[in-house]
This record gives sequence, structure tokens and C-alpha cells, in this order.
Amino acid sequence: MPLITEKLITLKNAWMASHITDAEFPTPLSEKGLHLYQLAHSELSTQVVDSVISPSESSLTFYPVDCHPLTIRYALVYSSYWQQEEQQQALVEYLTQIMFEADANAQLYVGFYKGKPAATGMIYTDLDEGKKVSLISDIHALPLPNQTQLMQDMEHYLLALAHQASTTIILQK
Repeated sequence: MPLITEKLITLKNAWMASHITDAEFPTPLSEKGLHLYQLAHSELSTQVVDSVISPSESSLTFYPVDCHPLTIRYALVYSSYWQQEEQQQALVEYLTQIMFEADANAQLYVGFYKGKPAATGMIYTDLDEGKKVSLISDIHALPLPNQTQLMQDMEHYLLALAHQASTTIILQK
């Protein structure tokens, strides 16, 4: 794994964990959610994206997560990645602890399908030798008949966004 990829993943994972590890009184359920998140992400692969295809017409409407109601929607959609209800509850407990600061390197997104939250994704951006580099991750969609298309729509949207600002883009899935 190239150093920049490893660095971005380490920074993103540290940011995601910080919402629980830095909390004064994290709940046992949120700690379990963090563990499940970390376990699932340890099995993902990465690839450097050399070229970005312009996104075609999307069935999603995209919103950056910038308030707690959108954080909750993000958590509910992303938790559907796990099959067991107990695990989903732990993920919701964990992900709803995410706090945003104006200068955070991470930006979460929720994609709405027919007016309802249906897909998630994240862009984590950092500097490498003075140049912006981005990691696209956490792409998931509800288990609907068009789940694959929703995930592709989210991926294309995030790649296009990252391409505007970054010299290197890494996709984790």
C-alpha cells in the first residue's frame, strides 16, 4: 500500500475513532459500534483513481452532513451494512456521536432517493507535500432493489467532488 494511502486511511480512522476515544463518557454500545466499524474497514481494499468519469444523471440528491439530523440519517443508512439488528444499533449509537468542526478534514454525505435518505459516503482530505489528497470511503446504500446503482451514483459524485480539489484520489471499498 503506498504511503499516502496508508496515511489517509490512518488519519481517517483516527478521526472516526476520536468521537468515541476522546469522549469523556462513551457508552458501551458506541464503543462496540466503533469496534464493528474498525473491523469492517480493516477488510477493505483501496485503489488510486487515475481518471474520473463525469457523473451522469443521478437518481440521488446529495447533501453534505452539516447538522445532527443529517448525522442521524447518515448513521441509519450506513448501519444497514451490518445484517444483525444488535450490530446496527451499535453502529447508530457510534455514528451519531460524530461532531463536526468547520476545519475538519472529513466530510460525510447523504444521498436522498425519492426524498428519503438512501446512500452514504465520505471524503477525507489531507495535504501531502503541499498538495491536496483525498480518500473516498464509507460508500453504502440501503438494501433496495437499486442498491448497486445508488452506490455507484454516490461514488461518482464523490469522485467528481474530490477531483475538483485534489491531485490524488484514493477509493476505499
